Amino acid sequence: MQFLWKYIDDLIGKGLDFIIVLELLFYSTITLIPIALPLSVLLASMMLVGGLAERSEITAINSLGQPYIYILKPLLICSIIIGATSFLISNYSIPYANLKATTLMYDIMKKKLSINIKEKVFFSDIEGYSIRIEKKDQNGLMEDIIIYDYSEKKGVNRIFIANNANISINEINNELNIQLFDGEIFNEKKENRHSYILKTRFDQYNLNLDLTSFRMERSEANRFNNKAKALNIKKLKIGLDSLDIQQKKYMHEILYKLQIDIDERYTDNKTILKHKNKLQINDLKKIERKMNFNTLKINKFSVELQRKYTLAVACIIMLIIGSSFGAIIQKSGFGLPVIFSIILFLLYHIISITGEKMVKKNVLDPTIGMWGSTIIMIIIGILLVIIANNKKINQLK
Repeated sequence: MQFLWKYIDDLIGKGLDFIIVLELLFYSTITLIPIALPLSVLLASMMLVGGLAERSEITAINSLGQPYIYILKPLLICSIIIGATSFLISNYSIPYANLKATTLMYDIMKKKLSINIKEKVFFSDIEGYSIRIEKKDQNGLMEDIIIYDYSEKKGVNRIFIANNANISINEINNELNIQLFDGEIFNEKKENRHSYILKTRFDQYNLNLDLTSFRMERSEANRFNNKAKALNIKKLKIGLDSLDIQQKKYMHEILYKLQIDIDERYTDNKTILKHKNKLQINDLKKIERKMNFNTLKINKFSVELQRKYTLAVACIIMLIIGSSFGAIIQKSGFGLPVIFSIILFLLYHIISITGEKMVKKNVLDPTIGMWGSTIIMIIIGILLVIIANNKKINQLK
């Protein structure tokens, strides 16, 4: 649903097939899986361990000499499997889904609006023609129709006026068929530098308009395969290496320009020196702008690379936090566990998004920005494990 609201302006009025919309939703759903998995693990572990604590089953296990961490071992194995699945989806499925979704959205945005001729409004989306109708009947018959033909791009050269018309779309030939009844054609003619209007009356006239521009052409997917979100880890690392090499080239250019500037300071001609210094400053500014743009690309690639790891690790961390929190609150069901799960996940998500934004703005190092939220949640998880373990020990005493 969030995807539809985001691109609602690009989808409305395009006359898209329902299959196309479903395809877009499918691709957008795949990208949400690694984000949804940590929340699911957090909620499930909190409800599971909370239920065990509520029924005093954890206390019974502790009375047999097994610490609270003993319960976490099988759960950690499950979370590692889920984290590995999240990593595989992030590395293989999501780049493909992003690539296909980006290509499909590009094709949709290029597609013109669907044929939707309204009453008393000129419809000009068909290239070379402008159509206006006064009234539409329920049977599809239209009354008082005017069509301006300027397809030759020399102004309006023909005008069709009819009392009634019937409009249909020929899917085979991709044409708009307009049957005009009881009307007139005004055609501008030029002879010997003189122009006149030729008026022709008709009982029925068939007009076929080309709708090729309304057809949605599917682009090849490799058009957008250089975007960071459409790359797996291997390609991201190759891209980062190329960007780092480019960054070093810019640095060498700056050093080279500065060295020339230092050498040329010993010239005796002050006018030449002043002119060269001005050119030198402009060249340095251009290189600096290129470096800043290249740095932003490096940060984007680094964000996508680190995200594939952090979302997988988040599944393991959320299990530790969720199970420990469940043992502390000793509640199962959809009450407190849901509330605490949402609060904890929002905390993690806000810190993660903030770090990502700061990395893209070149404020933080990519490693710190992307792993900051993970480190914070690890500390919270360790504290919760200690609290839950001490609580069970105190209950036994």
